[in-house]
Amino acid sequence: MQSDTKSYPLDRLPPIDYDAHPAYGRVLPMPMPGPRLKALSYFGYGFLLATAQRLIDIDHLPAPSDSGNRFVAILRALPATLRLIVLQRLGRIAAGGAFAPKTERAAAVLAPLQRDGFVALRLGADQTGEVRRLLAAHFATLDRKIASPDDPDSARLVVDPITAPDIYKWFNQIAADLGLSEAASAYLKRPVGVGRIAAQVIDATPTQSPFADVGVEASPCDGYGIDLATNVLKFVIYLGDVGPSGGPLSYVAGSQRAARIGDALIRRANDLCGLSSTLPQWRETFYALPAGLQRKASFGADILTGDANATAIDANQVTVTSEIGNAVLYDPSGIHRDGIVQQGRRQAVVLTFTELAR
Repeated sequence: MQSDTKSYPLDRLPPIDYDAHPAYGRVLPMPMPGPRLKALSYFGYGFLLATAQRLIDIDHLPAPSDSGNRFVAILRALPATLRLIVLQRLGRIAAGGAFAPKTERAAAVLAPLQRDGFVALRLGADQTGEVRRLLAAHFATLDRKIASPDDPDSARLVVDPITAPDIYKWFNQIAADLGLSEAASAYLKRPVGVGRIAAQVIDATPTQSPFADVGVEASPCDGYGIDLATNVLKFVIYLGDVGPSGGPLSYVAGSQRAARIGDALIRRANDLCGLSSTLPQWRETFYALPAGLQRKASFGADILTGDANATAIDANQVTVTSEIGNAVLYDPSGIHRDGIVQQGRRQAVVLTFTELAR
């Protein structure tokens, strides 16, 4: 079920007045030159990192195995990496409008995706059954791990495309059959396919306000934000019944249009260097930044109950439970929340559509 009536009303991601925030400006001291310099040095590192990632389009380069560092892997294969970057750029320039959908199925996926930033779908029982079979070993490994609520990576296991090419081949075929690859290529204006597959298991965890130390209640928008990845689409497949308390994806319809490159770079820079953390010591460093740099990609926890931003998000969000669909394709540059499990356990597979190596 899509929403024909909901649409995020702001032309930018939520601005937050940290001077007036009860967990920041109202309780923290006025930043002195030393803390300001420290905050700017952290931000500078994050901004360089975010800019470099954007320039080389890192999310569309082949990812190393789980045990490797992506930047180290890129440096080791620098000649091949540079060649791939050049080929990708030239291919996009030459493509023009070549990625317009050519099938009705792809067009039916693309229309709501462009309007709302997401589209809910339903896979058949045979398809979800095959997903479980293909990834049974990965889910068994996750079941043996002890996930940490503070480390999202501990709840997922990325399938290595080198050791499991058949799994990637199957998912790419399904994506093509459903019109997803064609629609994703049209949306991103580049040839894309399933470039990353991650099995995910999330258990319910007790929730508490990140600002309990200063007596501020948890925000109803906690967990909302944008992803650090750029120019990609994500596809979540639920492998069980997911109700409102089971960690469904919630998406603020139309919010993908509010993303601005400069604003997003600042937000991603703060997240990459750790300044988006709500821990007390990081709050103080973040607050020492100039007001124009006080933005986060993971901003939901900082939105206050009853705030105009909270109202805009609540009024225009769509929660994709199993009643609506057991899969959802979405643009992670829009405002969304996923995998906040309040009851039970959620098993899912998260696919990332990226530009595949040529």
